[in-house]
Amino acid sequence: MQFADAYNKLNTNQKLAVDTLDGPVMVVAGPGTGKTQVLALRIANILQKTDIGPSGILCLTFTRSGVTAMRDRLESYIGTRANDVVINTFHSFAISLVQKHFDLIGFEIEPKLIDDAEGVFLVDEILHDNDWEHLRPRTNPAMYFGELKSLISLMKRERLTHEQFLEYIETEIKELKENPDSISSRGESKGSLKKDVEKKIESLERTKEVVQFYKLYEERKRGLGLMDYDDVLYFAVRVVEISDEARADVYENYQYVLVDEHQDSSAVQNNFLKAVWGDFESMGLTPNIFVVGDDRQLIYGFSGANINYFTEFKTFFGKAKLITLTENYRSTSPILALADDLLSSSITEEKLRSNSAGDTGITLAQYVYERDEILGAGLYFKQQIAQGIPEHECALLVPKNRHVRNAVSILSQMGLHVSSAGNISLFSKPETESLLRVLSIVADPFNAVSLSASLLDKTSGIPPMMAHTFLRNTKPQYLTIGELTDNGKSNGLFDDQNEIATWGKQLESWISTLTYEKLSLVVATIGNELLINKVTSHDELLHTVEVVRSFIHTALAYETKHVGATLPEFLEYIERLKSYGNSIELATFGGTSGIQVMTLHRSKGLEYKAVWIAHMNEQTLMSEKRSAFTLPEKVKEKINERTVEAAKRELYVAITRAKELCTISYAKENYGGGELELARIVADLDKKHFIEKTAEQTETELLVHGPKIYTEITSVEKTETLEALKQYVKENFEQTNATVTLLNNFFECPWKWYFRNFLKLPEVKGVSLALGSAVHSTIEFILKEKKLPTDKILKAKIEECLLKEGVQDKKELKDLSKSAEKAVSNWIKNYYEHLAKDHQSERSLQFRDSDFPQLKMYGKLDLTETFPNGDIVVTDFKTGKPKTKSEIEKMTDEGRLSDYMRQLAMYSYLVRGGKKDESVSISKLLFLEAETKDKNALYSAHISQEQIDLLKRDIGEYNQALQNGTWIENECHFKPWGGGADECPYCALSKRIFN
Repeated sequence: MQFADAYNKLNTNQKLAVDTLDGPVMVVAGPGTGKTQVLALRIANILQKTDIGPSGILCLTFTRSGVTAMRDRLESYIGTRANDVVINTFHSFAISLVQKHFDLIGFEIEPKLIDDAEGVFLVDEILHDNDWEHLRPRTNPAMYFGELKSLISLMKRERLTHEQFLEYIETEIKELKENPDSISSRGESKGSLKKDVEKKIESLERTKEVVQFYKLYEERKRGLGLMDYDDVLYFAVRVVEISDEARADVYENYQYVLVDEHQDSSAVQNNFLKAVWGDFESMGLTPNIFVVGDDRQLIYGFSGANINYFTEFKTFFGKAKLITLTENYRSTSPILALADDLLSSSITEEKLRSNSAGDTGITLAQYVYERDEILGAGLYFKQQIAQGIPEHECALLVPKNRHVRNAVSILSQMGLHVSSAGNISLFSKPETESLLRVLSIVADPFNAVSLSASLLDKTSGIPPMMAHTFLRNTKPQYLTIGELTDNGKSNGLFDDQNEIATWGKQLESWISTLTYEKLSLVVATIGNELLINKVTSHDELLHTVEVVRSFIHTALAYETKHVGATLPEFLEYIERLKSYGNSIELATFGGTSGIQVMTLHRSKGLEYKAVWIAHMNEQTLMSEKRSAFTLPEKVKEKINERTVEAAKRELYVAITRAKELCTISYAKENYGGGELELARIVADLDKKHFIEKTAEQTETELLVHGPKIYTEITSVEKTETLEALKQYVKENFEQTNATVTLLNNFFECPWKWYFRNFLKLPEVKGVSLALGSAVHSTIEFILKEKKLPTDKILKAKIEECLLKEGVQDKKELKDLSKSAEKAVSNWIKNYYEHLAKDHQSERSLQFRDSDFPQLKMYGKLDLTETFPNGDIVVTDFKTGKPKTKSEIEKMTDEGRLSDYMRQLAMYSYLVRGGKKDESVSISKLLFLEAETKDKNALYSAHISQEQIDLLKRDIGEYNQALQNGTWIENECHFKPWGGGADECPYCALSKRIFN
């Protein structure tokens, strides 16, 4: 299309925006009002009506896709001259400035930009190499990575140094202490700081560790000659602030500046415009800056965007010409009416006007559960596609990334073609786990954990029951590749047909031929031979090739940056990325085809014929992650907290993506039976906008497709293999001792019991378990000695125990030794002198109850004390955070004892069963790492007959479930914890094996 043809089709205000070439111009452009076309035509108009060449025009956008769209549109108007116009993202333009003037900001050589993956390693090194009390929890060192990253990004965008951050904290602590309202005026604490104030001050003190981390991060980065994504803009602003020459270089080279999506500008982006062109008015000049944006589409507040940066443009560079675009060429009138009712502009009173035909109303549908919403969406999209709407014109928009993952999974299992572009992480694919497992065996042939798991993977070619039987009959310490290759040798002529031996020989072959080969060759060879060569269908081939080629791309990129990279180093790199939540995007075929599934945020700038907006519950839409750190108010005010206005802007963007059809859905209940409500911002809208459907109506619509619509996505299929497994368990479970750990695992997740207690799969020991074992062993050592060992001997014993537990990293060994020494010292100081003379350490007990004669009850008691009056006291030692009395005694939703109470009940049960004349008087839980004054350091109680009966009920249910095979249907009660897995790893493993 030529320029003149396109220009003549513009409406009045669009032409005004294209023709007003000089001075500051501010365009408020609602969704679908043609802002990209206006920007492109304006550039073409500048070239036609002025003597400025293409290189004298600077157009700044916020995304790479925005750059591509702008250049393509401009090329259609002016041809190849479009390639000479400087169209860049803010960051790309800033990088070019830093590369040109890096010496001005203290670098001797050009700083290297680090990507997210490299940033992970930098953070990991700082967390690992320094002593942290809060930032690096023992159980999950990566727990606060995301929040640290976000906080540092915030500081950069707001141009706050670590010194300023610390000053804010110190000032707030001082103000809290000096504020008369902080002082208690009654009760025992009269005249002292109120408890809540004390807690806030303590939290602020802990936040000082963030300041220290920020300081070390900046120092380490600068020392390595690196800059991160947020540095780029900060450095660019510094360059033009401190150098008249650099500043003049920018404004002399670019006579016309255009900024797209200006409402999304952060402080540092806005400061760049001010630093270069802010003084023009004082020089009697007017900058030709043109900005376009929409205050209602500001949804990047978390990235530092603020509506004030947009609105102040009206006067900052001189009085700007204000132009409003309201004629919408995308959506129908009902959609725009709903959008305008939801959110009004703070800059203009004009409403959007539709230029599109269509009067279909917006559906507001209630469902019983969140999953039902996605089933409803899937059936709706099937109907629309059957009626002629292309599948890529259908979009499902959801609030959070976890909703995206769930929706993609459900829609795919409904047989729908779903776009995976940018939505699927390489780490989410089961083939990835299969490949990583084999790579780890090649890197370390003695890795029993990976070796045992490989036998259960379908890629091994081993029949499931053969693998399960072999693992149960092989002790972990004897699980080697040699044990695999020797398996079945007694079969004589049929030796070669033994699948376990065949798998062992395949592993041996890879180890012998690939150990010293180039990393990318190792990944490509195993990927092809393990995965691609075994597929049986075209679709499976495509999915498998996506995984393998993504792995090869990752390996090649790693090789490029790390000359001579080894397989173990690459696997450590992958493991760190996984632990810090950094994903590698799956390199998909046809990633933009299929039904589009994405978050509300990601939908910005896109458009679809049919849009379904799901999970619009108040509890979901308005929820936000609690900060792990208490921030000073001056920092907190810079964070865009979850407000009603922010939620409205997100929904506004989502609604205005729809061209013709729009559905909004919400759930009536959560999976725990709790009541959910329609988001208030939707409930407050006039009902005239909606075609409403109740949960009863949507349930009826789903049931039209048969009851199986609710159950066709199952966690475990009832295959012949599964039936054989149930029989195998029934015949062999009685050989496994019934311990309290076994029962706790069984009632948390039956598959956890199966893999950990029945099969006894080798597992990597976590640091908490290693610490606990070392502390227990050291206390046992003390109790068996006639006199208290010296500190030197105890330190040596602790280190010996930790090394035995597999702790090899020097920093980790030092940290765990310190924690263990503190716990042991605490025990000696507070409890050693008070021990009964008659005491026994690590006492093993076992017996058979006449109610369950086939089961052997077994347990090991940390400490048993018998006092002169005959009282028997049993104590169990615990490391980690102490639990409150209510946490320990709280019954589960199923009316069972907590894990802690079940443990104490089991000890009393064992003592009574082992010796008929004995019974436990007092049962104790001693939390060895608790502070001296912590009232929860010691829990003490008498176990009643009622609690013993509850324990025996559990044992009976365990026994019965395994006898009749119903155990696989038991509910999993896995609960995700901070930074941990979202899904139970044992349930996930069962799905991989049996689905």
